[in-house]
Amino acid sequence: MKPNIIMICVDQMRADHMGVAGNPAVRTPNLDRLASSGVLVPRAYVNNPLCMPCRATLFTGRTPRGHGVRSNGIPLDPALPTLPGVLTEAGYTTTSIGKIHLTPNGARGQIPGLDRTPERFPECRDFWLDGRIDQIPTPYFGLQQVEISLGHGSGVIGDYANWLRTEHPDVAHLLKPEHLKPSLSGAEGCATMAIPDHCHHSAWVGDRTIEAIRNRNPKSPFFLISSFPDPHHPYHVPEPWDRMYSADDVVPPVGIEGERQKLPPFMERTYSSDVLLSGRRLKTAMPEAHYLDILAHTYGMVSLIDKHVGRILDALETEGLENDTVVCFISDHGDLMGDHGLLNKGPFHFEGLIRVPMIWRFPGRFPASTASGLASLLDVVPTLLDLAGAPAPEGPSASEARDQPPALPGRSLGPMLAGDTRSVQDSVLVENDEDYLGLRVRTLVTETEKVTTYTGHRGAEPYGEYFDLSADPAECDNLWDRPDRQSRKQDLIVDLHHRLTETDSALPRRLSHA
Repeated sequence: MKPNIIMICVDQMRADHMGVAGNPAVRTPNLDRLASSGVLVPRAYVNNPLCMPCRATLFTGRTPRGHGVRSNGIPLDPALPTLPGVLTEAGYTTTSIGKIHLTPNGARGQIPGLDRTPERFPECRDFWLDGRIDQIPTPYFGLQQVEISLGHGSGVIGDYANWLRTEHPDVAHLLKPEHLKPSLSGAEGCATMAIPDHCHHSAWVGDRTIEAIRNRNPKSPFFLISSFPDPHHPYHVPEPWDRMYSADDVVPPVGIEGERQKLPPFMERTYSSDVLLSGRRLKTAMPEAHYLDILAHTYGMVSLIDKHVGRILDALETEGLENDTVVCFISDHGDLMGDHGLLNKGPFHFEGLIRVPMIWRFPGRFPASTASGLASLLDVVPTLLDLAGAPAPEGPSASEARDQPPALPGRSLGPMLAGDTRSVQDSVLVENDEDYLGLRVRTLVTETEKVTTYTGHRGAEPYGEYFDLSADPAECDNLWDRPDRQSRKQDLIVDLHHRLTETDSALPRRLSHA
């Protein structure tokens, strides 16, 4: 019998923002509960530190090079096979509630020809605001049913905003930005929302997920994505979650004085000039108190999500589905949160940004444990296909491939989650292209080390980062230029090259002109 599958996905949540991950301040009783009956994977990484590339990887099982979504703003090719599409063919009912972000959310003018093709870009905010789109056309990248949210903070629209106007017309107007109450500290993006917490978009994702569970088709297994837009910036939080934590409660950012002198030179440029980085501009002198307030508001968003994760877990138990359902909790990427003086995301492959929470639960198959091996988002699709007994699209799985590359470059985590092996791989790969900086950033993470190379800086001496994570988990001492580390650094760069080659896609690149 095929198991049901729920993927609970959050946006921009760090791996260390859970109680079960060792955070002494943030309260996440339901995530801790999920981990206590499942498998916590503390060394889970993204394959790109941005939303759209990571979400495309979660849908396709391919690297950003493989699926083509190298950065935000690049739409996923609808001709590529997807996890929901394969599961639909295998007899699953496939549904998504909340954020998807496989086509751009930005304004029409940002993409040539966007005005003429609302059906091709149905996640574009402008099309929803001017009424040219009022629902996502299905099937959508293999999904049979979609209820979507678009945006973050007080700017969330889509099916959520339509529901709010219909079901709660007395408070719907409070979602507008003019009703925000800015934080007393003046920290960037920190504010209290006027909307009550039961009308917040996290509550809506929880409510609609529970309804989808209750109204499931009993004749077929279901694949359900429950995708929360938070804890992404801006840090807009409803009462009482806005004051659940103070700046004195949070774990402060990491970093040491003078560390930038050992980091790649473009990082200094981001501090000294107004450089656009992956959707935001860095501010050069943010006070430490602002970072702490941002963390306090973020903790509040995490705890609010945790409440609704608990409701989803309760619904599975009430419906008698707990033992028949795979639950995967994951984030699309993390957030720098003030580490090394940086905020949000960009071409900085520090742990806070690229390491994410990952919890798997499948009673009877996965014993409660902590898995110490490496994992990445690239492994989610092959793992779920393995558990569903569904074939990899257009080729053999990694376990079936012998003299040819597997169809998907990731590894099924099943043996590790089941406790049959400690690890399924010795390294994971992170990549992202910052076109406006001329950078191609590639990182190899091993169990104890990390090396990052930068390509595109012509005319300059090669630079990069090399951290000994076992001795320097906060990544404050870049060993790239250390004479006694050169041999080992070169070995890691060779390993990075081989990993890049191994993860090249074996699938044909089928372009769609729809």
